[in-house]
Formats: sequence, structure tokens, C-alpha cells
Amino acid sequence: MKIRMDFVTNSSSSNFVLARNSMLNEKQKEKILQYIEKNFLGELQLTPESTEEEIQRVFEEDWAFYDERVQEAVREALKSGKSIYSDSVCFEVCENSYASVFEDIWEIMKENGNEDFEEIDGDLSY
Repeated sequence: MKIRMDFVTNSSSSNFVLARNSMLNEKQKEKILQYIEKNFLGELQLTPESTEEEIQRVFEEDWAFYDERVQEAVREALKSGKSIYSDSVCFEVCENSYASVFEDIWEIMKENGNEDFEEIDGDLSY
């Protein structure tokens, strides 16, 4: 628990203290990459195998706000064998989401660390 003894401003930062080995183990690296892929790289929308009808449905129903340049770039990426992922970021709750990212990654570290990770002060409230 933090006890503030000095002048406190309306700051949007919070301190934390962690104890960990200097190197992440392979399981921690794998789980963190899975977390990032799931939470920061979007949901699968289209694949190179998507039909023209599926592509058109996504453009009309989900991405009507994108212009022709984006649609053409999506089609080119599909032709080159890439899959298309998409999601959104709500900036109204970003502050809470940002703290959640730290907490989620720390949980991954603890679950996959064989006691080589310890959250000494992980309270991110301020």
C-alpha cells in the first residue's frame, strides 16, 4: 500500500515495484506474445480464402466508414496471402485499460514463472 507524504497533484501515474529474474523464461515469453496477439492485434475478419461475398459483407456492414483506398489495400493484402484483423480502441476507458494491461501481463508472469516473479507493490490506483 502506498502512503503519500508529499504534495499530491491530480496525476494520472502510479508507481509499482516488482522483483523478477532478469530474463523471461520461454513460457512467459510465449504467454505474453499470446496476450498481445489476442488483445492488441485485432480479431480475424478476412482470410485469403474469403469469398467475394464475405469481403463485400465486411465492407458494407462493418467497415462502411472506410474509403475505397482502404478497401483496395485490404484486397491487395488478401491477394498476397495475408489475413485481415480489425478491432477498435475506446479512449474513454483507456486509463483503466492501460492499468489492466500491466496487471494482465504480471499475472501471466506469475502463472508461468515458477516463482521467479513477485509483485511487491502492484497497486496501480492513485
